[in-house]
Amino acid sequence: MLGTILPTARRFASERVGSVDADAGPLKRAANSAQIISVVVIGVVALVGTLIFSQIYETMPDEVLENDEGEMTSYGESAEGLVDGFGGAIELVPVVLLVIIAALVISVVQRMRMQA
Repeated sequence: MLGTILPTARRFASERVGSVDADAGPLKRAANSAQIISVVVIGVVALVGTLIFSQIYETMPDEVLENDEGEMTSYGESAEGLVDGFGGAIELVPVVLLVIIAALVISVVQRMRMQA
């Protein structure tokens, strides 16, 4: 019984999908859509993260960040360091998105060359 399940499943999959080759029909479209979805997800997460971070930073009272003379308190200095670090990390998001898009373009071009 168990010996016939695997060949039956393999035959069903080959009839349904066509081939188990990574460059075959639905699998090729799935690879492209996975990269596009990852670009969208990374962009949305970065945007939402930036909005949440800015809302939290804006709600901090000025009295905590600066003293009466207008000088930064130790809490204010650490908050500024945190903002600078977060800003540096957010600057890398467009680079990551461009790398994923470049990988998508390269894979599409390679597949077009293999079919020609």
